[in-house]
Amino acid sequence: MRQILLLLILLAAALPVAAQEDELMGPDTWPTTVEAAVADILSVMSDEDKAEVRGTEKEDLIMFHHGWGTGIRNDYGLWRGNTELIKAACGQACHPDDASMIIIEAVWAALQEEG
Repeated sequence: MRQILLLLILLAAALPVAAQEDELMGPDTWPTTVEAAVADILSVMSDEDKAEVRGTEKEDLIMFHHGWGTGIRNDYGLWRGNTELIKAACGQACHPDDASMIIIEAVWAALQEEG
């Protein structure tokens, strides 16, 4: 069980977000809708990562909060003023952690539809 948890943590850290690792997106390139964020994420995810997320139970998506979720918060400016994406995710102002989790769930839902 501990090895599986470690593997999942490592996977979460490796899941991509569209921005280069050494270069964060700026306000002029941030997605401002959940749909745009999902499209951006899906465009750079490997087939293996897609399969892993698709195979994860919805209630287990929280395991991606650190790593992948951190990347979403950092790359999409959720800590740096992207209030449009936060409001699009939550329907109102909310914590960046909550907004990134909604985006993760939306990626998961899109992958479920792809089948």
